[in-house]
Amino acid sequence: MSMKLIFWHGMADEDKIEYLKKFSVAIIGSRMLMELLWRGGVGCIRYIGDYITPNDARIDSTIHPLEANDYDVVHPMSTDSCVISYPYPWDYRELKRQLKGIDVVVAHKHMEVAARIAEELGVPFIPDIITTFLPDGVSFFDVEYPRIKLDPISYALTCSIQAGEIMRIFTGYHLPAIAPTAYVVDTRIENYLKRIQLRIRDEGED
Repeated sequence: MSMKLIFWHGMADEDKIEYLKKFSVAIIGSRMLMELLWRGGVGCIRYIGDYITPNDARIDSTIHPLEANDYDVVHPMSTDSCVISYPYPWDYRELKRQLKGIDVVVAHKHMEVAARIAEELGVPFIPDIITTFLPDGVSFFDVEYPRIKLDPISYALTCSIQAGEIMRIFTGYHLPAIAPTAYVVDTRIENYLKRIQLRIRDEGED
């Protein structure tokens, strides 16, 4: 049995799991999520990196501490995977070009720019909490976004659950959390997950 069939065992039929290779995901600034989706069998991953900070290395176990302050570029994970890595371009048109043809955009950094491009491309957008903004649903810019504090445990749990949410989008096995419903990881509570309702901004509110 292949790694991806073991990874998603019980979540979808084998043919649906194999179908994952037809999909593509863009990830901005989360190497851990990139690795989870690669292991899960997503067909193509475009990873857009940024400068790594010491805090990035602290919360993401896939980053070696000595890589802090280096540019985060990921190389193909294996000969049969499609992992394409770009440095963050700092040019809106170039970033939009890099994201064209993608089925889902996930951003843990540069969220506002990524959300705007996802809206223009008409694809789902996932920020650094557990929720999905659909092209025909509530906009990322219509909600009051919560301030979250990440630590190694909450970050790892967030990435793991987000990987599952993306599998739900692709396989149709249950629905992901759709904005304004969202979840945040809180290691202080018993089951680690706290459901929240993102507040919709009033018209004209900054």
